[in-house]
Amino acid sequence: QVFPTLVGDMDNSGSLNAQVLQLVAERIRTKAVFQTHQAKFVTWQFDGEYRGDDCTATLTLGNPDLLGESVILVAHFLQSVTPRLVLGGEMVYHRRPGEEGAILTLAGKYTAQKWVATLNVGYGGAHASYYHRANEQVTV
Repeated sequence: QVFPTLVGDMDNSGSLNAQVLQLVAERIRTKAVFQTHQAKFVTWQFDGEYRGDDCTATLTLGNPDLLGESVILVAHFLQSVTPRLVLGGEMVYHRRPGEEGAILTLAGKYTAQKWVATLNVGYGGAHASYYHRANEQVTV
């Protein structure tokens, strides 16, 4: 894709939601998201994503403010260990004057023929899910 794709809308009050997508290479994509509320920037975010044959890595920079010395940085990584098992993690780093912190979460997903189980473990605790397909009409 030579030229970036721009998608956006503006409401009656002048607030704007816009995304700019760019396929840099076959496996690398970038995205910029901008949101304004009555001519004031509310959110701006920049993403870079790499999709390999058996892994995905994403880096997100949210609301960077060099003058105010604040930023949110999120990094994701998922790796297929086997055709059924995917492991990965997420690191969230935030900084603003007088406050700085990072949170690490580890994740796993196992896919069987009729069910899928996931587990996320991190600073905020653990979250597990289980989905089972009994037949074409019923999924629990």
